[in-house]
Order: sequence, then C-alpha cells, then structure tokens
Amino acid sequence: MVSDDAGLRDALAAAGPADVICVRGPLVGRGSASSSNSGNPAGFPPPAPATGSGASSGTGAAPSGASGPGTSAGSGSAASGPPGRAGSGASGWGASGSASSGSAGVGGAASPGPAGVGGAASAGGRAGSAVLGGPPGAGTPVQGGCGSTVGDASALSRALSRALSGAAAGARICVTGNLGSARLEIRKGGSVQAPLQVIGTGRTTVKGITVEADNVVVDGFQVLNAAAPGIEIKGNNITVRNNTVKHPTGGDYDGLRFFGNNLTIAHNTIADVSPDGGGAHADCMQTFTSGQPSSEHVLIDGNRCDNIDNQCLMAEGPGDVGDGGGGDGTSADWVWSNNVCQFGASQGLMIEAVQDVTIRNNLFRGKGDKAIGLDIGSTGARVRANLLGAGIDHEIGMDTTSKKGYVGPRPQGGP
Repeated sequence: MVSDDAGLRDALAAAGPADVICVRGPLVGRGSASSSNSGNPAGFPPPAPATGSGASSGTGAAPSGASGPGTSAGSGSAASGPPGRAGSGASGWGASGSASSGSAGVGGAASPGPAGVGGAASAGGRAGSAVLGGPPGAGTPVQGGCGSTVGDASALSRALSRALSGAAAGARICVTGNLGSARLEIRKGGSVQAPLQVIGTGRTTVKGITVEADNVVVDGFQVLNAAAPGIEIKGNNITVRNNTVKHPTGGDYDGLRFFGNNLTIAHNTIADVSPDGGGAHADCMQTFTSGQPSSEHVLIDGNRCDNIDNQCLMAEGPGDVGDGGGGDGTSADWVWSNNVCQFGASQGLMIEAVQDVTIRNNLFRGKGDKAIGLDIGSTGARVRANLLGAGIDHEIGMDTTSKKGYVGPRPQGGP
C-alpha cells in the first residue's frame, strides 16, 4: 500500500511480475516509471472505470450484441473486478470485471458499437474506455465457431480470397496457415450487427493487412517485414486486435494507418518501426485527411508501441490544412487509453486539429520534451492518469488554439 508519489516510485521500482500495488490518497506529482519495469503491468497506471453506452456492471453477463472478446464498455461504470480471464482469453487487467457469458468464451459487445469490442460507441456516441483485459500488447485470438477454416496449402492465398469474396454477414473465417509473401486484403465486410471476422491463430503470418470495407474484425495475425503501413484500415466499424506488426519497410515505414469512423484498435503490438537510416517519418500509428476520410469515434486501447523511431501517434485532422489535413468531415471523439508508448521523437503523441480526445492511463517512455503535443485547434482534450518515464521533460505541450475545453495537467510550453 502506498500513499504518495515517492512511495509509488519505490514500489514500482521493486515490483515483480505478479505484484499488485494499491494506492491510497492523491498523487500530486506526474508519476515516474522505472525502466526496469518495461513490459510489466506493475509499472503501468491502473485503468479508469469504463464509461460509454451499454456496459456490463462488474462480473456477469455481457450485454447482447456483436460478439467479441473482453468486457464491454457502456454508460455508467463497469464495477471493479478481480484479475482473471476476460472473454477472449486475455488476462483480465484493470477495472472492468470479466464477462462470463457469450458463446465460445467470447463476451458480448455493446451493440451497435464496433464489432467485437464494446468500447467505441455507435455513431454519435462517445468512445468509452478500456474494453479488453490483460496487459497492453497482442493477446491470443479465439478461433471457435468458424464458418470456414483456411489452413496450410499451396493454394492458401486463393482459398482465402474465395472465402472472403463469398462470405456472408457475420461469417467467421479462421486462418491457420501462413500467407507467405501475400498481403491479407479485405474489401468486403458484413453488417453493423454481424461483422465479417477474419481470425488468425496469433502466429499466422502475412505480408501486411489492408481493410477497405465496413463492419470487419481482423484478429490474431503477425505482420513481419511487410511493406508499410503494416496494417491499413479504411472504412467504418472496423476492429483490429491481437495483431503484431514488426519492422514495416518502405514508404513512410508506418506500423498502422487508420481512416474512418467507429474504429477500434485494441491489444496490438507494433515494434521496431524505423526508417532504416533513411529520411522517412516512421510512426507507430498515423492518420491524416489529405485525400482520406476523417475519423470520429476511435478507440485505441491496450496497445504496445515498442522501439518507435518517431511518434506513437501522428494525427492530422481536417483543420490542419496544408500539412496532412484538409478535406471534409471532422476528426473527433477519440480515446487513447492503457497503451505503452516508447518513442524517439520530441513527443510521443502529436495531435493536430482533432477535437475531444481523451488520453488516460498510458505509459510513456522516451527522451523527448513532452509526452503529448496538442496543436491547431485540438480543443476539448482530457488528459489524466498517465505515467512518464525518466527523460521526458513534461506531459503536455499545447498551442493557444487548443486550450478551449482542455482538462488535465498544466501545459508547459508549445506543442
């Protein structure tokens, strides 16, 4: 049990893999994570209670809707529950109780939020909170209830293409073999209530993932040395989870790019993102609106960005005209929560012209000026309960156009 900043720092430094640290009383400092705790949930801030529309309360039955792993988020709060198995098999970690109902060990997600995950709310709602148990990073997918299974064969790529093109709404396509040099491309989706689900084993390797469709879940693939971006999603109601991207190559060397509304990016590991000595701006995740859709209702939860040459997130909304922005629509209502961000730029997150962003319960590691930059009218941001590793000067940098509606630590300098 600790009751102040110094006690928390000492406890984090001495913590082992299974330790639980209880904090009594307010912490007035910024929190500091020891480098010795890399990858250890004991060095990570406790998640905040879930909020949003339609959540389960504590342990027990998850609400009805599209099936997917973990506990669902909703209005009210998800009551605290003990660590355990949360839906898909990821260890329960944090505030939400584990879902105990649903088929094949999979908890229900709040309908009609993004398929398989109940955190990002339906259009017009707010992306609520952490939705999956377990520490940050890729977990283990569930392949039960497969409508079709595509395994090792010389014609695997052709067989998968046939399965995808012929899939009905709600189909679960399980891939047990490796695609070799082929990129997984999904250009046909399901429905809001019955998304198309394409599920690997967690070790299924592909040379990249591209989704250009609505109502899709991609779960459990390894993207190794693929053409960048390692994963690219464009559409509405898309979930990518339990995927690993390592060392994307070429282009801008980005790990993941996203465009569209009602997106969930949960429990993925993206690592070794570097321009290989070139001048590319290699980021863990990126989005922009120059020639691409804007993005509303986005949940980015429980991911690991490890060994990133530049930023964990580079986000440019429509108002960032002339520098990745422009175009129609609004980029707003995002949650960046429960992530580990190890960055090499002057900040871990750079958010430009994106409104109503919540940044909470994250661990930042790096040697930059700040953890987070808010710029060009990124108003309404809410920042709390983040931990900063040694070498990061301060938590927030902000320009004057982003101050309206801001709630969080006092900004120190510009973005």
